[in-house]
Amino acid sequence: MGPSRRGEARRRLGRRLLLLALVSLCAFQAATAGSADEITVEPAETPNGFAWKPASVTSISGGAVAFRNPGNLVPHGIHWTGGPETPSCSGIPVDDFGTSWSGSCTFSQAGTYTFVCTVHPEEMKGTITVAGGETAPAPGPGPEAPPAAPEAPLVEAPLVEAPLVEALRLPKNQHGAVVRGAIAVSPAAAGGRLVVELEAKRASLGQQTAGKVRVGKLNRRLASSGQVRFGVALKALAQRALRQRGRLPLTLEATATPLSGSAMTITRRVELRG
Repeated sequence: MGPSRRGEARRRLGRRLLLLALVSLCAFQAATAGSADEITVEPAETPNGFAWKPASVTSISGGAVAFRNPGNLVPHGIHWTGGPETPSCSGIPVDDFGTSWSGSCTFSQAGTYTFVCTVHPEEMKGTITVAGGETAPAPGPGPEAPPAAPEAPLVEAPLVEAPLVEALRLPKNQHGAVVRGAIAVSPAAAGGRLVVELEAKRASLGQQTAGKVRVGKLNRRLASSGQVRFGVALKALAQRALRQRGRLPLTLEATATPLSGSAMTITRRVELRG
């Protein structure tokens, strides 16, 4: 074999080795993929209802996780149930719900964050584990380093009361003279009471004066924690206005009061149609 042929053979071998290295690198990156920036959490149907897919995500401090609900029929939303802080979210219905939305949440502190769907809190639960960023080791004291400052005394963080209500499921548009919904009650509210009130503007009821008037109320004891379904019927005055106008916008206030401690109130808007 002449020198020119040997040189060409070496060049071909070099190109093959380079191509093999590139293929191996791509395969390694694909195998190790799974960072939060490449994953989108979205709802998926299961034999038991709905679930977040994936239900568990890993991120790093300062990283972001993408969420979306691409469907236009079933509403979903995000409610944070645990974590060192509340993440900063954009484009996501937090403590609300909707269809055809997408956005992301940024996590500035390391820790474990848990969340549920505001519409399906018992079925759709997820976890995001945020790892701390790498930090450089502190330099050791030099020969002439000043003495270390005394450690500051530990300060206990104030106690934070557990939320009484974890989620409220309330379709924004309903038919008939009864407002129906479901509320997820935490163990902190078990044994207390749930009061659901409906208010309507006086103008919506055909009255000339300004302000609002209560047109429905439900008062019941919370025997245990978990999902509680409710239905609040309209008073006769509001039922007549609904029949005459065909629609009636309302404000719903759900208040959970524990046996001891402060009450918690959630306000939502709903519209009834005849």
